[in-house]
Amino acid sequence: METRASRTAAPSGRTPWALIVFLFACNLLASFMQSIMNIALDQVSTDFHVRLAEANLVIIVFSIVAGTVITTAASVMKRFGLRKVMIFGLVTGLVGSLLGFIAWCFPVLVVARVVQAFTTGLYFPVINEALLMLSPKGRAGVLLSLNSGIIGIGLAFAPPVAGLLITYAGLRVLFLVPAIFAAVLLVTALFVVHDISPREQRPIDGLSIVLSFLGLGAFMTGLNEMSHYGLAMVGLMVVGLAIIVLFIWRQRRLEHPLLDMRPFKTRAFSVGEGLIVLSYMGSVYLSLLVPLYLEGAAGFSAFLAGCILAVPILCYACACFASGKILGKRGVWPLVPAGFLVVLAGFVTMLATLSLLNALVVAACTALVYGGIGIFYPAVKSVDLEVLPPALSSNGSAIHSTVVQVAGCISSALYVGMMSGTVDAQLAAGASKAHAYAVGFADTLPLEIGFIVAAIVLSLVYVRLVRAYTRSQAAAADATRAPSAPVEARGFRKA
Repeated sequence: METRASRTAAPSGRTPWALIVFLFACNLLASFMQSIMNIALDQVSTDFHVRLAEANLVIIVFSIVAGTVITTAASVMKRFGLRKVMIFGLVTGLVGSLLGFIAWCFPVLVVARVVQAFTTGLYFPVINEALLMLSPKGRAGVLLSLNSGIIGIGLAFAPPVAGLLITYAGLRVLFLVPAIFAAVLLVTALFVVHDISPREQRPIDGLSIVLSFLGLGAFMTGLNEMSHYGLAMVGLMVVGLAIIVLFIWRQRRLEHPLLDMRPFKTRAFSVGEGLIVLSYMGSVYLSLLVPLYLEGAAGFSAFLAGCILAVPILCYACACFASGKILGKRGVWPLVPAGFLVVLAGFVTMLATLSLLNALVVAACTALVYGGIGIFYPAVKSVDLEVLPPALSSNGSAIHSTVVQVAGCISSALYVGMMSGTVDAQLAAGASKAHAYAVGFADTLPLEIGFIVAAIVLSLVYVRLVRAYTRSQAAAADATRAPSAPVEARGFRKA
């Protein structure tokens, strides 16, 4: 009798390029939906008459929900299969975008972002895992780097498209772009998507979902409003951290955890994810605060600010494409430390020249930082997933995507919260909006530079751990007289 496993349309020897291209397009949609509000915070604050920190909820709530959904991704993928997950994600993307289009008040806009977040939360880890399964032998690192570059293109197109629509058509019209994109992909999915692995009747722990949402929500809300409400928000952050600890403790006791923590036993993976947090915080800093500076301090329209920001993000996308090739030839040294040094140079130059109040100089420094992130980010992402045993790769992918969303939450709440507090204080003291935004932006830069310095030190530790892993793999291959090609195929350089 035919079983469920035998009915899955897992690919055979031929690479299913149509499905791979479709997955790339879905990640493009997910990244676009995640970033369309980055250029819009000032407009959201104006249109809905809310403080900048309150407007930031469209970013924070999205990240909290996406981060919670990501923790379920590995279990959902195994239980329902790729086809159902991809179709469900497109439906939520379409519904959330249409709801954003008709949003008549700020709470409805936030709800629209919540629904959209289901798409991004599912797609980032599921598509990573699917690409690892579908990639031709020895090409996983290149394929993941290509995926990062495509996400970068989505991030690059979001600011000018969003700025154009906000400036000339209004905020709500912005949501029509992902709605149309999702509708087209939904029709395509019916013909292209199939399951690529057997499904399992795997339980999904509801309490873990609640703990994840409450923990992230409490911590990020406290961080976002700390500059306004002080000790009360610090207390809320402590409560959030306690709930997160309880979530982690519960995962260790469940037979089928929502988020399997075993990948953290691999030291190279753990350190690599630490680098991901620090690098992604820098990326979010640029995508949120630079538009606020350009619109609030320099007086540019949302469209012009988006166009200026698009060029630096394209530098990130181009660097991602090059990173995969360099990784395959040279490994993580000197790729990762060099990338962080480029990032540091960009931020330090930005701080040193900020007094010039020259938007083009800020844009050039932004391009330098984005280029540096594109140099190392795909490499760390690829190596982190491939140092894990195959049985843990889906869990590693879910952890990676969760870490990215948490880093996005932290940086959005921290930096926008800090800037909002400074802007409110400056305006209360009688300063102009331009001066208040310029001071708020300048106050946040030294903190980000400190994080990048810490990342450079950590990157040296990371390189040593990866090289040690490479040596152990080569020794094991020699001991069993098996070819060591798989190690090199994964983008590691023999030590």
